[in-house]
This record gives sequence, C-alpha cells and structure tokens, in this order.
Amino acid sequence: MHEPDLTNLTPELKKILDGKNNANVYRMLMHSPNLAPGFTAMADAVMWSKAWPASLRELAIVRVGYLYQSPYEVHQHRQIGRLVGLSSAQLDACAVGADQSALSDSERTVLRLTDSIVQNHTLTAPEREEALELFNANQFADFVITVGFYQLVSNFLNVFDVQREDHDLFPKPADENDD
Repeated sequence: MHEPDLTNLTPELKKILDGKNNANVYRMLMHSPNLAPGFTAMADAVMWSKAWPASLRELAIVRVGYLYQSPYEVHQHRQIGRLVGLSSAQLDACAVGADQSALSDSERTVLRLTDSIVQNHTLTAPEREEALELFNANQFADFVITVGFYQLVSNFLNVFDVQREDHDLFPKPADENDD
C-alpha cells in the first residue's frame, strides 16, 4: 500500500515520527492520524513497562511476529531482544517449530502461553495458574496486554505490507552480526 501524505501532518504527528526514527510502521500509521497518538502512547506503555522482564517481553513479541508471519515485527524485535540481552539462539527459538533448548523453563512457558493466547484467544484455567506461578498479577496483565497489542501491530504491518527500513532503527550489540 502506498505511504500516506506526510507533508501536512500536525506538529503532534510530526513529533511522533521524529521520536520514532521515522520508522516505516509509524509512517504508515499516519493513514490514521486520529488513532496515531493513542497507538503510540500504548506502544510506549507496553515497551517501557518495568513490571516484567524486558527479555520475556521481547520473546513474547517475537513469537507473536512469527505466529503472524510478520517479518517486519520479527526483525525489529529481534534487534530489541539482542539489546535487552537475549542471544540469537534464544530469539531463533521463537520461530514456530524451532528447537527451544536454548530457552529456560520460564522462557518456554512464555512462548507456550503466547501461543495459547494467539491461537485460542484465552488461556485455560491450568494455563492461568501456570502464568501466575511465573508472574504476579501486574506482570501477568502486562504480558496479556503485550501479546494482544502485538497481534494488532502484526495485523497492521501485514495488511499494509510495511517493509523494513533500509537502515537499522536500533544500534546493534557489539557482538551482533545477524539479521
């Protein structure tokens, strides 16, 4: 889909684009100028939540990206995952059907619960109990909201055929040379 006309954006919308490195997802979001500020606020709230570990957050987001076959999502959050300390092997384990031996029990649980939310739109009572063994109520709520938000993001990316930028949006860790 073609990009929106960015020449007549309000100062608030220009600030969003500037603050997000002019990322293609945010550029395409300008097709919906009325929702863009709320979307951005939610994205920031999800990304900057300190309630649960950023490494588990990124594993869940990358898994959603793989489940939705959203290459833009997978690429961007693999980069963020590396920045928060995940290894390439841990991120590779998020692919559907991948070997998960590089993951801890907790990390495998996050992927399994993510799968259940995406595929079943809920968790069973035993899955909720398992989640509450891993997370407190605040963390669990943030996890569920994160999975749901990135389902929305992946749908948007796929429907609007958002392509990766020609440059990386995030710095690479010193030991990073993969995607």
